[in-house]
Amino acid sequence: MIAAIGVGALGAVLLWATLTDTRTVLVARDTIVRGSVITAEDLTETQVGADVALDLIGAGARADVVGQRAAWDVAAGAALTAGVVAEELVPPSGMSVLGIVLPPPVAPGLSLLPGDQVRAVVTAADGGSEQTPTFHEAEVVAVNPPAPDGQTVVDVLVSHEEAITLAAEAAAGKVTLVLDSRELDEQSAAPSGDEADPSASPSGSSETEEG
Repeated sequence: MIAAIGVGALGAVLLWATLTDTRTVLVARDTIVRGSVITAEDLTETQVGADVALDLIGAGARADVVGQRAAWDVAAGAALTAGVVAEELVPPSGMSVLGIVLPPPVAPGLSLLPGDQVRAVVTAADGGSEQTPTFHEAEVVAVNPPAPDGQTVVDVLVSHEEAITLAAEAAAGKVTLVLDSRELDEQSAAPSGDEADPSASPSGSSETEEG
């Protein structure tokens, strides 16, 4: 009898701990469509167990969520998870994302990273052609793991106008990616000769003053 009472008391304690060890998270009141701006009316709250493995957004972050765009669809009643909001969606207006399949011989030797500036070079279908290759400027969005046959799909961001042309050229297997220097931004940010240290005397200035 005493043992039964002890077990019952222990069960009550565990139930109480389960009910009280919770946290409040944000939930979609109605379906939130990808790309739409999240409003306060789109959100409600619910409590979940503190040991839930999902990286859910707490109710305290409501102000950080409202006004941001949804990175993907959120079904009504679903809890919001980390990464669901984005200040800017990819692709942004006027741009397109295109997947380019690269066989091993034309994949850049250096591993590509999101944000890399590349040129999608269009080569002639006939290897002996003397036609000068053309290219499209692009930015790497994502690099997918190589397929069993060694091919790699690289998602690139290009202008909306160039996307159709580049897609056709890539489908014909005539596109390779060239990685440009990652130091370009640093070089462009370096001060030009006119912005150099004003304390430095220009060449020949002493002769000009004396003459």
